[in-house]
Amino acid sequence: MGVGAGALLGAAAVLATWVVVAGPPWSPDEQTTATAQPTVSPRFEARSSRSDRAQQATPPPQIDAAPSSAAPTTPVHLLGDSLAVGIAPYLDAGLGERPVTTDAAEGRGTATMVALLTPYAATSAPTWVVSLGTNDNPEEFPEQAATVMDLAGPDRCVVWFDVWRSDTDESINATLAQLAAEYPNVHLVPWHETSAVHPEWFSGTDVHPSTTGYAVRGQLAVDAIESECSASP
Repeated sequence: MGVGAGALLGAAAVLATWVVVAGPPWSPDEQTTATAQPTVSPRFEARSSRSDRAQQATPPPQIDAAPSSAAPTTPVHLLGDSLAVGIAPYLDAGLGERPVTTDAAEGRGTATMVALLTPYAATSAPTWVVSLGTNDNPEEFPEQAATVMDLAGPDRCVVWFDVWRSDTDESINATLAQLAAEYPNVHLVPWHETSAVHPEWFSGTDVHPSTTGYAVRGQLAVDAIESECSASP
């Protein structure tokens, strides 16, 4: 099931002076060494191996709070790459009192995420926000993406961003569309479609958004959770 792009209204109003400095769009994936539970914060704290050129996000600006009709204490787990790191403060602020855990790092591919996720997937939050595929080989991605969904199981609500990446997004996104067709608990956020007409959402020519883009992307995740995952256990 896809997530509509109509929820963008008001997202651009969250602009602040907060800046995310991201590394190269396809930096080598980090080695999997030890597996640990993701950090649990009521606020943002990411397990990240960011390069010297990258910086951790500063405290988030104010964005739309979760509506009162939503289950305010239902935990959410954010996992993935540098694009997940970038939206973490916006997601955390937008979800209000919901606990948010984050397991994300620059350059992370799906195979590494699977290795890290496997030991704790069963006991993690009932809602996942996934930002994976940007750093992946299109030929290997289908199997790894299916493994993520096997780890998620049928009862977990999974919000997954599709990919904007030159030359390879078509095949990656075709895999994600197929995944959403096979797993009814997957809800795609159409980042490729909605960002294609908004160059101002990006810092330059690579995949990393500007401050505006991260704010919009974070709000899209919040809106998807509220519209698609509010009935999650």
